[in-house]
Amino acid sequence: MAFGATYNFVTVYLLAKNYSSSAIGIIMAITNILSAILQPVVASYADQEKKYTLKSLMMIFLSLSTSFSILLYFTKASNSINAFVYFLLLLSMLTVHPLLNGLGMKYIEKGYGINFGFSRSMGSLTYAAMSVVLGNLVDKNGPELLPLYYFVLFFITTAATVLFLRSFPYPNDETAEEPKNQRVKQSLSLLEFTKMYSGFTLYLVGVIFIFICFNIINIYMIRIIESVGGSEKNMGTAFAIAAIVELPFMLTFSSLLRKFKIETLLIVSAWAFTAKVLLTFFAESLLVIYIAQGFQMFSYALFIPGSIYYVTTSLHKSHMLKGQAYTTSATTVGAVLGSLIGGYLLSFTTIRTMLAVGFIVSIIGTLLMILGIRKATLCSQEKLM
Repeated sequence: MAFGATYNFVTVYLLAKNYSSSAIGIIMAITNILSAILQPVVASYADQEKKYTLKSLMMIFLSLSTSFSILLYFTKASNSINAFVYFLLLLSMLTVHPLLNGLGMKYIEKGYGINFGFSRSMGSLTYAAMSVVLGNLVDKNGPELLPLYYFVLFFITTAATVLFLRSFPYPNDETAEEPKNQRVKQSLSLLEFTKMYSGFTLYLVGVIFIFICFNIINIYMIRIIESVGGSEKNMGTAFAIAAIVELPFMLTFSSLLRKFKIETLLIVSAWAFTAKVLLTFFAESLLVIYIAQGFQMFSYALFIPGSIYYVTTSLHKSHMLKGQAYTTSATTVGAVLGSLIGGYLLSFTTIRTMLAVGFIVSIIGTLLMILGIRKATLCSQEKLM
């Protein structure tokens, strides 16, 4: 809910502050570039310091997000300061993601009965409710009160995290020592990681391309909606539809893993991302846009839990948290390029041109993602032989 509010309503908020589409694109790009750099650094630190650092870092960045939300409300008199605080809010919020995913996998690894797909589906359900409610609130009261809504959502998020960490003992990081011939270097540079996991790296490049267009649509949805005669209320409905249709596959993801290979599910998601872009391109009414949002069931709903589980099957356990961070960074880099490309194209061309470029980029990403998955699978099979 907090992510959807701050990230998907950023364009609505900044447009009300008289920022142009290209300026918003630049702000989002800078935010995501720094986030993509910060996420692996924070993850590496959490890996090395081990026991208490992961949960401590989570609490630090959640607290920062809560603080920046209320600060955003009180700096509304100055547009430049306002935009800077929003940038800090997004940066701290985005950094929480790999930490939260890593924490979930750590609890699962230690034997806790966490159904990650079900947990994530509850996020989609509440995200859908938030989109409808917030869309209506903005429609009635304007975007000025958005920071207060952000504050409430982050305060609840922080409180829920505190309750969880106090209710369940933090997993002990002490593990049995591996045999010398099986030991793997724990701290890898980006170049070392790329050489060691070349297939996974190619897969990440594909993810970047796919998420360029995914974020073009999400960030500039208000402009797409307006092009067919809609408003902020319709935008909230569109995001709500996307969130609701995620539920079936997220709720049953554990069952899907027993029937299909994780690689197959990720390939299906890649093609679904591209199909969604194509349908949005041809949309001439709100109904078609709503139908296009329905493809979220096969794209985002399969990718999010799938990508997290894929890290656990593709990388050595010493590199899993970094793998989670690189995966989040890949989607973040996609957001960077999506912000820049979308903002530039909207400033100088049309909605239709922006979506056409997005479709081409998405096709390239799908093919790269498939090649990376197949290469990683082949390398794994060769190691077992």
